[in-house]
Amino acid sequence: MENRNLDIGYVFEKTFSVIGQRFSELALLALVFVGIPNLILSWLTAQWIEQAVTTGGAMPNISFGMIAANILLGLLPLLLQAAAVHTTVETMSNRPSSFNTSLSTALGLFLPLLALSILLSLGYAIAFMLLIVPGLILMTFWAVAVPAFVAERTGIFGAFGRSMDLTEGQRWRIFGLMVLAFIAFTVAGLVIGLLSFGSMAATQTYATFGTFSLWHALLEAVLAMVSGVVAAVGVAVLYVHLRDLKEGTSIDRIGDVFR
Repeated sequence: MENRNLDIGYVFEKTFSVIGQRFSELALLALVFVGIPNLILSWLTAQWIEQAVTTGGAMPNISFGMIAANILLGLLPLLLQAAAVHTTVETMSNRPSSFNTSLSTALGLFLPLLALSILLSLGYAIAFMLLIVPGLILMTFWAVAVPAFVAERTGIFGAFGRSMDLTEGQRWRIFGLMVLAFIAFTVAGLVIGLLSFGSMAATQTYATFGTFSLWHALLEAVLAMVSGVVAAVGVAVLYVHLRDLKEGTSIDRIGDVFR
């Protein structure tokens, strides 16, 4: 088979094509998995900070609820990614997809995705503690672990090996794709921050979650939803592209798992 390189332009083009075709479905999925949880966490964090201020303590006791919320916050983007794999594959196959089917795909894999989320988090934490470079290397190695798990039912540990196999020979280009995405998300975050600050300064209204601005929390939730959808669909498109480059696997064959 001819050796071909990953086409970054193709990944961007297909990502936004899928988002355009399935905007309402993906927006609802993002609201469920990212938007609402981020608003709830903002409120919990505000209460946590307010407790520290009112009691005069530097750090309040960390509750079980806060710990659970942060664990879920790490898991929920993976659930969104799992749902986006279904939506993306079906869309690229010109087959019908819906919010309910994509949601059920993700929720049906809740427990194994929780385990996968914990292993990914531990791996990245250890790698980044060693130095930044090992963490970045792992990010490229495991870039498509979740889509591989969802679309191929590889098993939790098999997903890591499958991702390493698919990314082999393409990792520098995947790293470049990650850098471009990071720059775009960073710029978007700065714009959201400026909009939040400017709006509050202009209106002098401070509806709050405790010590947090409600307006700021809403903008942050919207940013999280947008970046979450783009990242989730982008990873799914990357996975499909790598399957084609590596094995010549058609999109219809990839989608057989959902039939």
